[in-house]
Amino acid sequence: MRVRTRIKDSQKMIRWRLRILMAEKKISNKELAELSGIHPTSISKLKNADEIEQISGRVLNSLCNGLTKAYQATGDNRVITPGDLFDYTFDHDGDPTTAEIQSTAVEKAENEQLPSSGKSAKTNTQLVWLMPNKEAS
Repeated sequence: MRVRTRIKDSQKMIRWRLRILMAEKKISNKELAELSGIHPTSISKLKNADEIEQISGRVLNSLCNGLTKAYQATGDNRVITPGDLFDYTFDHDGDPTTAEIQSTAVEKAENEQLPSSGKSAKTNTQLVWLMPNKEAS
């Protein structure tokens, strides 16, 4: 597990929300450590991190299980998922233009051939654009 503590740039795309989830129900490091099976020092490091460079599936699963147990102990039947631990914000960094996306997809479809028949795979290609909500900006 690799963590980075307190970064100054508040515009990071992916934020780690363990601290927020623990604060919502006043869950202590010790309590989450007992419920999750993760060492209290590791809980402390994870809690104080704003950015997680790498986390194993086992640790993520243990955190979700421990947080769910803690929430349910307070009468909240919420099930904590990995998605609850992360907050994603689209930052437009490296955002290709629509023309670049379209030409790349069409070019790829035209160049692909089905292996056995020599027929074009063009009819099987689907192109989807994700457009940012301008009201949210």
